[in-house]
Amino acid sequence: MRDVKIGSKDQRRISLKSFKTVNNPRSIHGIYPYRGKISALDANHIISQMPPHSILLDPFCGTGTIIYEAQKRGMKAIGVDNNPLACTIAKGKTEPVDKDATVKGLEIAISEAKSLGQPSIMPTSPSKYFHPRTSEQIMRLIAVSDGFSEFLLSVLYGSVCVAARACSGWKWSSTSVGKISDSLRDVDFYSILMRKMKKHIDFVCGSPTATIHCHDTRRLSDVISKASVDVVYSSPPYFDALDYTGYYSRIVLEILGVDRSSIRRGLIQRYSTYREDMIVSLEAIDRALVDDGLVVLVVGDRKVNGRLIKGAEFLAEIAPWENPYVVERSYSSTASSIWDKINKTHRKEQVIIWDLSTNPR
Repeated sequence: MRDVKIGSKDQRRISLKSFKTVNNPRSIHGIYPYRGKISALDANHIISQMPPHSILLDPFCGTGTIIYEAQKRGMKAIGVDNNPLACTIAKGKTEPVDKDATVKGLEIAISEAKSLGQPSIMPTSPSKYFHPRTSEQIMRLIAVSDGFSEFLLSVLYGSVCVAARACSGWKWSSTSVGKISDSLRDVDFYSILMRKMKKHIDFVCGSPTATIHCHDTRRLSDVISKASVDVVYSSPPYFDALDYTGYYSRIVLEILGVDRSSIRRGLIQRYSTYREDMIVSLEAIDRALVDDGLVVLVVGDRKVNGRLIKGAEFLAEIAPWENPYVVERSYSSTASSIWDKINKTHRKEQVIIWDLSTNPR
């Protein structure tokens, strides 16, 4: 890792660590395989350098990795995202649960699912990923999930993803959907669901209260008061049109009968309008910040139309704040490093920081 430091010596500094892996299997973050998920280890390390009593906002919170890590350190955290599936997972990570009641409730739900008559048939597109018996079990659980907490819904949706991998013989990665096996395995979805719930439930802390808004950051003032946030820490949406409704999420959304295109229309993921959308978003974020606030954005280089674009330079140009401090490093032990080998690129990741206490608006 190489640090590139920009800005005055009086600015608050944020350091990065080198991790052998970006994954933390003993945590709640593996509850669902969301695309573009920020490293929980990085998030924890960066948040540990922030004032502990700050109010933190993640305006592009995805499945709530930053929100959970801030909550775990006792900070009041607010997340905003316009993807309802991601917001469900973020709430599932951060809302309090009664462990005994949750375990018992899932046992009852599985019993009810088994006793149902003929369940709805899984839609054709996602059904190709599952053995017929596994598919039927999934639909039985979906039928009895109306009263599920956000945590149990997160477990259910994450278990669907695990089952898809298992039916194809575990040949896919935890983040990418691969080739469907010629001979799908018959796996017991009820067992997968129960194991996954027990794996993650002990990591729910539930306090202090975290707030998740399913809302468009371009209209942040609808849900966040002016000058009410001390710290903004986020990984903005990629500007190469990454589809946050694709891969495993596509399978889940199609099973639920959700129109993916309607979700995508509300997301910032079109390169042609990305600059305009992010200018509006950053201005909305600025209105939510206190005068001496801190902004930390994790960005990266992206290859778009054959041209490598440096994320920090792009955001520094359009942001309403000046004189940023940047820490840069190469990707390692991530899917991005794998794609660099394939595409013969050498992209880097940057953490870009604006300290408004030393660089007023």
